[in-house]
Amino acid sequence: MIVMPLSALLLANVSLVSVSSVPVATPAELGSSLLARVNDAPHITALPLDGGAGEPQAAPSAPQTAAPADAQSTPPADNAPVAVNPPAAADAAAPMEAAPASESLVLRDPWQKPNRDIFAFDLFFESKMLAPVAHGYRAVTPQFFRAGINNAILNLDEPSTAINQVVQLKIGRALKTTVRFAINSTIGIGGLIDVASAGGLRRRPADFGQTLGRYGAKPGPYVMLPFLGPSNLRDGFGRLVDTFTDPVGFVIGGVFTSPGGAARYAMAGINWREKNDGTMAAIYGASDPYAFTRAAYSQQRAAVVQDATGKAAALPDF
Repeated sequence: MIVMPLSALLLANVSLVSVSSVPVATPAELGSSLLARVNDAPHITALPLDGGAGEPQAAPSAPQTAAPADAQSTPPADNAPVAVNPPAAADAAAPMEAAPASESLVLRDPWQKPNRDIFAFDLFFESKMLAPVAHGYRAVTPQFFRAGINNAILNLDEPSTAINQVVQLKIGRALKTTVRFAINSTIGIGGLIDVASAGGLRRRPADFGQTLGRYGAKPGPYVMLPFLGPSNLRDGFGRLVDTFTDPVGFVIGGVFTSPGGAARYAMAGINWREKNDGTMAAIYGASDPYAFTRAAYSQQRAAVVQDATGKAAALPDF
């Protein structure tokens, strides 16, 4: 069983395509977080849509969580361009390099029918359960408190990140990540304050799916996972490895084996959703939310692997 944080829901580690349009057949611009981290959440570079990033984003003043009325509508031809509604100005993002030629701009999707069924379930869970809880959390907590929780959640990812950076032979990054963790865990009061970033040591997420891609492993087919959101065969295996090799998990326990582990992952999911009203509005506003999410995830993960291979400028923190 793959044990993963709820923060991977619907998008992921990790991030990021411009949501003004997502041309699937041609390189698309990458922009603000659409999946999570991923690494926006522990071991997720998927829904950062976060691979792998995780810096706080300003949430729109009015949450938009309308149910996806056309999520089950007749899908367009596989890998066809996906039209989406223009995002709010606050969600616009600067363009980045196109995804690397070594990976497909849109993952193969031979299991599209079951994937769409799981996607519909994930959207239902998001709109009926996760979003209301996240909005309630926002309503009863001050911004500085939420920022501290976000910092602490991301800080718990740093040991696993450092391990992957060592395996990727990025020793300089691994040393900086280790120093970040030491500074934020002590001076930063358990990670509540990101002292390291203020001192110039910015966060550089990494995960085992990215590590496999760095050494040439292909992503394989696109897969939608219940509660966990978009993935592919390579990254799904990478999530499993990250989960069972996470040093923090050895200390506080896994999501299904200890109250501390379960609380960590549940809070990571609520934290991600509280910050990403704009992301969810873009998904619900797409003419085909499923194809939009697939395109965003495909391009984000391709960019994450491109960063690990050193063939492109480093991805920014989101």
